[in-house]
Amino acid sequence: QQQQQQQHSASKAALYEYYVTQRLDHFDGANPATFQQRFFVNSSFWDGSGPVFLCVGGEGPALDESVLYASAHCNDMTELGVKIGALMFALEHRYYGNSIPAASRQYLSSQQAVADIAAFVEHANEVYSLDNKNKWTTWGGSYPGMVAGFARLKLPHLIHASSSSSSPWKAQVDMPEYNDLVGNALSLASVGGSPECRDIVEQGHDLIGELFASNQSNVVAEKFNFCDPKELATKSAQKNFAGYGVISVDAQDNDPANTRPAGNIASICASLLAADGDDVDKLAAVSKIQYGDRCLAMVTDDALLAEFQQDIALSDSLSWPYQTCTQFGFYQTCEVGSRCPWTKGYVTLQDEISLCQSAFNIPADQVYDNVKFSNSFYGADQPMPSRIFFANGDVDP
Repeated sequence: QQQQQQQHSASKAALYEYYVTQRLDHFDGANPATFQQRFFVNSSFWDGSGPVFLCVGGEGPALDESVLYASAHCNDMTELGVKIGALMFALEHRYYGNSIPAASRQYLSSQQAVADIAAFVEHANEVYSLDNKNKWTTWGGSYPGMVAGFARLKLPHLIHASSSSSSPWKAQVDMPEYNDLVGNALSLASVGGSPECRDIVEQGHDLIGELFASNQSNVVAEKFNFCDPKELATKSAQKNFAGYGVISVDAQDNDPANTRPAGNIASICASLLAADGDDVDKLAAVSKIQYGDRCLAMVTDDALLAEFQQDIALSDSLSWPYQTCTQFGFYQTCEVGSRCPWTKGYVTLQDEISLCQSAFNIPADQVYDNVKFSNSFYGADQPMPSRIFFANGDVDP
């Protein structure tokens, strides 16, 4: 730990934040508009001869200076970079964080992001006097992992290799597998889960669904300490409460080292197995651990849509929803008959895809066409790339 802290202190000494001027539309030579894209540099361990690592930004938490010495964004990259003396960069994705153009989202796409990488590589090669011996490798996880791989696929003359972690490379409109894997993660002994734990979560949500169906939402509201039990009487509120899970199980970011009560799968499962009562009572006990004694209040679909519609240009809150509608889908449904651990039948594909029409005026049939084009452009699940390392685990869906 002391050695790691020393490495982090040393790396911070040569870490800088900059902006590079990018074309707003790389594919329209008649459009002179530009924007400022943020990037970070860590040259602490580079002597001029080593490789170049590029952490690709995306829809996750905004980048900050920690991205290149102690961040979940590209921690594998930074650990390896220290050992082999790499020059390390992190490039924020357009329309996220501080890299938001003063223009409509029509210029937000993975193709533009890959073009940003191409322009950035040429910029860095010139500024840092890099040549062919300084091989570039892109890194990222989830959507940034996709873009990291796309850069190697589309820019093999610039990008030598890519590490594409947990990347759902093949776009698909309906993605029930996401929640299926969340449920499966609850049963994995390797992270402190068990089949008994998964059964409590799934069966408890089934019981909640039965209570809703029999007009007993007040029973659920009382168990989970709702501020106003009447809020849970509508189908919309029931979906937002139980359709996405009445407890927080963040399998995608599960951290075994998390010491917060019910903060990871191991702690959640231990709490569920130790709780008294039926499976709904056990879920309520974990909810209380996670949210404390404060009462719960629901946000309705109408309120969420109103928040979306109030979104201002210089905000990234709608950037990822826009990309799901225009490129990838990835709607994490919880349909009847699936292995989703939540209350099934509330989060449907029709419901999820309706945001595209209400927020962006993109009809459902166009979403399907957009996803089809993305797969044609990037190769779906048969992209035929070289030197792309696809890393996937059993827990991260």
